[in-house]
Parts: sequence; C-alpha cells; structure tokens
Amino acid sequence: MNYLNVENISKSYGELELFSNLSFSIHKDDKIAFVAKNGSGKTSILNILSGEDAPDSGEIIMRNGLKTAFLSQDPKFAAHLSIEETIFNADLPILKIVENYEKALKNPEDSEAYQKAFEQMDINNAWDYEVQIKQILFQLKLDNLEQKIETMSGGQIKRLALAQALISNPDLLDTDEPTNHLDLEMIEWLEQYFAKSQFTLFMVTHDRYFLERVCNEIIELDQGK
Repeated sequence: MNYLNVENISKSYGELELFSNLSFSIHKDDKIAFVAKNGSGKTSILNILSGEDAPDSGEIIMRNGLKTAFLSQDPKFAAHLSIEETIFNADLPILKIVENYEKALKNPEDSEAYQKAFEQMDINNAWDYEVQIKQILFQLKLDNLEQKIETMSGGQIKRLALAQALISNPDLLDTDEPTNHLDLEMIEWLEQYFAKSQFTLFMVTHDRYFLERVCNEIIELDQGK
C-alpha cells in the first residue's frame, strides 16, 4: 500500500542548492533509513515530509487519512506543563479517555465520575493503550509524571518527544536521530518496539548498528541526487 510519494522536489537556500528533482515513495511497513553527509539536506527533507517546510518546487502526495508523527532534533514544549500534561495535550480522542480515567483515580470520592471514566475505558478498549503509555514512559525513564518541562534536561525533552510520537501510534513516523540521548538499554528496547510496531518508519540516523537491526531499506542522498 502506497503511503506517500515525493515527486520532483527541490530546495535551495540562496545560491546553495541542496537537492533538485528528488523523487521516492514510502509504502506501508517500510522501515527506511535515510542517509547522507551532514549539510546535504536530510533535515530539510524531513521538515518537508512533516509539513514544517515546503519544497521550492515539486510536491508531496500523501494517502488520504494518513496519520503521521514527526520527531525532530529540537522539540518544543510549553515550559509550564508537566510530563503528564504534555502527553495528554495531544489531540487524540483515546488519550482524552485515558486522561479522564487517570484524573478519576486521583479523586476517588467522586464515584460517579470514576464509574463514567471506567465505562469509557471499557467501551473504547483503552486498557491496553493505558498500559502501553505507562510502559513507554517507564522505558524512557520519564516516570516522574509531575516533573515540569522547565526543569528537564535537553536529553529528557528529546525522550519525551520520542514518547509522545510513539504514544500517538502513527501510520508513518518521520524521525531525526531517534537514538540520540538514549542509553544502551533504551536503544535495545526501541529496536524491539520498532520491530513489533505496525507503523512505517522514515528515519535519519548515524547509528549504523541500529539502522541494520531496524531498517529494511536505505535511501541515500549523494550530491543532491
């Protein structure tokens, strides 16, 4: 199943031409490593695929209803929010159901709210999803859910962005160096998670061993082609 077509895109900054007339496709279950020398346009292509930038010419044709997520090198979050608030801030109906249930657990005297939240978890089969959220945050060492973004290190913020992307269960995940700021245990867990996940990957990485264990295809950008 075709997810996305890149058709004859070009990008320049002033007189510097990064690439011209590039075309490739991404299909369901592809796990693509995108490799190139530094400064050759990898991040620009990721930004174009995610909609954060536009090509000078050419177009991106995406399958209708495709759910995507983008993990950038420099994620931004509201500094006053906690880890938990940031995770539940995403626009996903099932996340709102889990959030309401978690709030009800913290307010046991309101039995009516708890019963309603419990029923919604049942109706929407959200129990496994709640477990998945907690496992992802635990594996990425983000289990202090009350911690504020403003107190977190750059590495913790990058891991939070990774957690948010995984929790969103996208059809297509575009990711820039996903193993940065991960220790060996986290990297091994992420390998296994990607191996069993249903989403398609388009990934920039310099981690050759991670690439070889996760990806089933390589696209190389060399001299703008």
